[in-house]
Formats: sequence, structure tokens, C-alpha cells
Amino acid sequence: MRISSTFLSGIHIELQVELVFSLIIITALCLFFIYAGKKVMAADPLEKPKGIVLVCETGVEMVYNYMKSIMPSQFEKSYYPYFAMLFVYLIVANLSGLIGFDAPTSNYSITLAMTLITFILIQYNAFKKKGGLTYIKELVWPPTNILSAISPLISLSMRLFGNILSGTILMGLVYQFTGWLSGMILPVNFLGPILAPVLHAYFDVFAGCIQTLVFVTLSSNLIAIEAE
Repeated sequence: MRISSTFLSGIHIELQVELVFSLIIITALCLFFIYAGKKVMAADPLEKPKGIVLVCETGVEMVYNYMKSIMPSQFEKSYYPYFAMLFVYLIVANLSGLIGFDAPTSNYSITLAMTLITFILIQYNAFKKKGGLTYIKELVWPPTNILSAISPLISLSMRLFGNILSGTILMGLVYQFTGWLSGMILPVNFLGPILAPVLHAYFDVFAGCIQTLVFVTLSSNLIAIEAE
């Protein structure tokens, strides 16, 4: 979906609605973490955490424990914070369809941009580990190594994009079908709210969480392999 506008000067601008939703989510997360950070800093470390402080501490502990299980602890300062924020963004973005948003990750430009960061980190660590000449030599010869180098960029981005987009399309078809079926009886789609929650539980909640874990796990593993 696109938002289009034309100015008097003849300039035509098109915005993809998923990009707008992505900016909304990022802004909301920034405001939340600013507020939560102030609460955490003001909390008494000797008292039992509660409220938003408890939520933040539990979330950080869960993500860090998961990262330690898939990525060596030597990367704790370098990459754990990045993957923690990536994890939070992907969870919120993938689940945003539940509140009427077009999931940002159903837009390939967004999944490609996130994967591009992982790709750059992979190549940076490979360059740092092997040295410039060795890195370039192994990259270009044999020529098939070039395809091997760029394959994570394609596979990671397409996997996330394809799974989220397919769920979005299927849910749209479900609402169209239930609307057509309901229209035979009443001019209101009363079947949608009955059938959709079960499908939302799978396509939005289950698939969204699984794809977040898959993306973070594969990205961290690929970076760790080149960095070790």
C-alpha cells in the first residue's frame, strides 16, 4: 500500500505505508525506552523491582540469556545490545498486524535494510579476521565464493519477508471470504471476528515470534562464525 501526494510545484511523492508504520513503531519504542530508562535509573536497587522496572529487567534478562545460548559471551558488549533491540523491534513489527497496522516486515525494503546491517557486520568481521588481501582473494576466487558471500543477504531477507507477507495476504483473503459469506445473511462481516482470532494466533503471533527468533539466531550465528 502506498500514500501518494502531489505538490503545486509538480513534485510527486509516494510513501509506502509500511515505512510509515515502521517509523511510528521506532518512535514509540524510543519514547518507551527513554521513559523506562528513567524509571530504572530512579529505582532503588535494594528493593524488589515492580511495574515497568520489573518488565524491563525480565525482558533484558530473557534476551541476554537467549543470546548467551547462541552466541559466545565474548560478543556480549559488541553485539548483545544490537540484537536485543533488533529482537524487540521485530517482535513489535511482526505483531503490529493485530492492531490494524500493515506489518513493516511485509515490506521487502525493510527486511532487506535490516539484513544489510547483518551482511555488513559479517563482511567486516571476515575482513578483520583474515586481513585485507586474504579476504579479497577468498572472496573473488573461485568466483562461486561471491555467490556464497551474498547468499545470507538474500536468504535472511526473503525468509522474513516471505513468511510475514504470506500471513498478511492470507488474512486479507480470510476477511474477504468471511465478508462475502456474511453478506449473504447480513450486511456486516460477523463471521470475521469468529474465525479470524484463531488464524491471527498462528499467522501473527506464532509465525511472528518464530520468524523473530530465526532471524536473530541466524544473524548472530553468521556473525559469530566470521568473528571467531
